[in-house]
Amino acid sequence: MKAAKLPFYLALAAVMATTPSWALNSDREKPIHITSDNADIDDAKGIAIYRGDVVMTQGSTKLTGDIITIYSQNREIKRVVSEGDKDLAYYEEEQEGDKGLLKAWGITIDYNMGTDKIKLIEKARLIQKGDTFIGDQINYDQLKQLVNATGGTTKKSGGRVQMVIQPNQAPGSSK
Repeated sequence: MKAAKLPFYLALAAVMATTPSWALNSDREKPIHITSDNADIDDAKGIAIYRGDVVMTQGSTKLTGDIITIYSQNREIKRVVSEGDKDLAYYEEEQEGDKGLLKAWGITIDYNMGTDKIKLIEKARLIQKGDTFIGDQINYDQLKQLVNATGGTTKKSGGRVQMVIQPNQAPGSSK
């Protein structure tokens, strides 16, 4: 792998800015910022690896982890994988309309840009509009707003999925 160079970083940001999978439509128009301790980019293989307290933002969307790997093909981002070691990987986005802020954690967050699906792996947690889903693995389909959770095999989780669903709020009241 060769060291990261500014021209590729700018090209990568331009490609990601045109990818339709980030939350708010206005976010797609904003630049992507990535900070890390180091970066390795293999342009020929379409792999960029950022290591060390990585923070990736675009508008209201944020992804953090100890390692973030970006997979691309023909300069189009296909998949982003964030891995946590010291802390869990974290993802958040402001959603359209009244859906509010989506927050997600996992040891690994695997975001497939082509299908708009996020997979949270191990110690998975997803919070949306106050509703909480906890399991060993959570699959979230952003387009369909579907959550599929699988329980773990540890004694703490008992192999079960945990959910907290908030009651409907009366119009004009706040949570």
